[in-house]
Amino acid sequence: MKKYQKAISFAVVLLLFSATSLAQERHLKKNSGQQEYCSRIESPQNKCSSFEGETSELHLRITNQGKAAWESSGKNPCFVSFHLLDEEGNVLKHDNKRYAFSQKVLPGQTAEIAIKLKAPLEKGKYILEFDLVREGIAWFKDYESKTLKMPLLVKAKKWPEDDYVLKLDSGKYSKLHSSVEEFDKLSKLIRITLNHNEVEFIGKAGKIQGFRAGAGYPQIWLRDANTILPASRYFYPESFLRSWLEEHLAFQKKNGSLEDWIDSRGKSDKNTTETDQEISAVQAAYQIAELIGTDWLKKKIGEEAIIDRLEKAMNFVLSQRFSEKFGLITGAHTADWGDVEEIDSIQEAIYVDKRTHWTSDIYDQSMFYQACQNLSSIFESLGQKEKSFFWLEKSKMIQRNTDKWLWQDDKGFYKVHLHLDALVHDFDEGDMFAMGGNTQAIISGLASKEKCKRIIEESLLRQASFHISTISGTLLPPYPKNFFKHPMMDDPFEYQNGGQWDWFGGKLIYAMFECGFSRQAKEKLLEVAGKNIANGGLFEWDTKEGIGQGSDFYSGSAGSLSKALFEGYFGLHILKDSLEIEPKLDQDEAKIHFYVPAADLSVAYEYRFSNEKKNILLELNSNFPGQGKIKILNPWQNSPRASKEGGQKRLEVMRDGVKIPFLMVNNGSDEFIVIETGFKRHSLKIKNIE
Repeated sequence: MKKYQKAISFAVVLLLFSATSLAQERHLKKNSGQQEYCSRIESPQNKCSSFEGETSELHLRITNQGKAAWESSGKNPCFVSFHLLDEEGNVLKHDNKRYAFSQKVLPGQTAEIAIKLKAPLEKGKYILEFDLVREGIAWFKDYESKTLKMPLLVKAKKWPEDDYVLKLDSGKYSKLHSSVEEFDKLSKLIRITLNHNEVEFIGKAGKIQGFRAGAGYPQIWLRDANTILPASRYFYPESFLRSWLEEHLAFQKKNGSLEDWIDSRGKSDKNTTETDQEISAVQAAYQIAELIGTDWLKKKIGEEAIIDRLEKAMNFVLSQRFSEKFGLITGAHTADWGDVEEIDSIQEAIYVDKRTHWTSDIYDQSMFYQACQNLSSIFESLGQKEKSFFWLEKSKMIQRNTDKWLWQDDKGFYKVHLHLDALVHDFDEGDMFAMGGNTQAIISGLASKEKCKRIIEESLLRQASFHISTISGTLLPPYPKNFFKHPMMDDPFEYQNGGQWDWFGGKLIYAMFECGFSRQAKEKLLEVAGKNIANGGLFEWDTKEGIGQGSDFYSGSAGSLSKALFEGYFGLHILKDSLEIEPKLDQDEAKIHFYVPAADLSVAYEYRFSNEKKNILLELNSNFPGQGKIKILNPWQNSPRASKEGGQKRLEVMRDGVKIPFLMVNNGSDEFIVIETGFKRHSLKIKNIE
């Protein structure tokens, strides 16, 4: 739980707005004399301007000229809101964010309120029509109260890639265009979020560049920054990938412990309820080394090399957060992957103390398993075979014990955690589907192929049965009301207690793409994209209905959704020493150019599908010097005559006009056309000849 006050959410009632009730109340507007509900809305500003998707602030003075008091609580609460109109006054979006009054406003009184306004994602001229609303009843405009109209100018944000025409020639920019409009807009939201959170300062390790976790979070959070790498690698130079981690390592304690966050003032802190800080550092270092090479790991931070600090961090987890009895990593009793324990109602809920109830959860096991695998691979590349073997064996131990103590074969998913003390609940905790931890089990490789399939199927069932707007619901069902004492989590489907988190929903969608659920994955990615486009940004978490809550411009959401979009859907797997392209576009079309500055590698392709001609055209180009695979999702796999045995007879693959061999490979429900090739400029044509 990052440190900010709980914001009161009124979005749920917005979705329950009843047009019928509104019509029933409209007769009130013709009352003679003073109206029951009437306001005068004024502003010292006569216009507003902002960049696409950014937030601006304006101030309103609102006088109660009616007979009734205004309150933003209780039955039919009263809020300030606005309608978004185009330049000609046509309504583009009628219902928008609600803004609460801090206290009751009596007739004759004037209230001042600050409006934080999210600009539309498209540049242009708009009109903001401010009004008050009695939730579930009517807008004040319907009582003949005057509104305030204010011009809004939305300016295009200038990006470095704007200087380039999107084409297949190698270039140092990342840019895309998809036939799926929502994916273009999601990419823009990702770009805006990263830009908003850029941070640079001089720290212990020198010049530091990285990203804040989100609006209101000035710090660089270690686990968040680890999650951001799948997005930042395409838009930022090497220093943005590694310098922030070097600074975190500079704050390492003698016992190997790493902090949760650091900031530009030299301050730091740690949410000790969680166990993923040191683990996240190893995972981040592995991702960075895949792009810039392992020599970087020999660099010294203070008197110790990065690789030695990473090993010390992992040994801290083994010495301080390990159950000898169960052979599992330990942490405080929280909700799934969260950092708020159930005991406290104040900020101390993020710190362990003598009252803490200890558990071993699926999230920590999955994260530690992945870090062990990563560290083993790193040591192998450095020629340290014994250390490589040691961490490989630790990963196998965690996998065995996780399957033994946490896997529920009758349910098809891992339990949220194993209790390590005498705490007993009066509800069935075993039925709680911890989406975050179970997703991490897939991503890390801890879960077997069959387990992955069952977890994904369960996630789809849970979303439907709990009526969650997207796949991002993190704990289904959530803990009962008032189980968690902290006001951010005392209600079900709130914050970490069952709220929607794209941080993990994005990872789950990526897992679906990788595990043979590509068509369902696209559907779920569209749901998430639509939710965020409607909210106008990437938020920390969302309500069941999909209304953004918590921090705006949330970097963790940007990182995970980048992984789902760039790696899952567009199929880019770009490393320093290997390249694979796996478009899962099916019958969509796209033209993309991605560049990884840290590896100085670019990949571009244009994918076109023709149902009429029964062919796929894939033109590609890359400066990657080696050979690799192109795997293309077969858009005809469900045709009546399709069969595994006849696959190669049904299709014909031409490269630069010459027929070439290929393979048909199945992965779950997906069938792929696999081509071994170099990545210099080629034109591939795949024709269905059945």
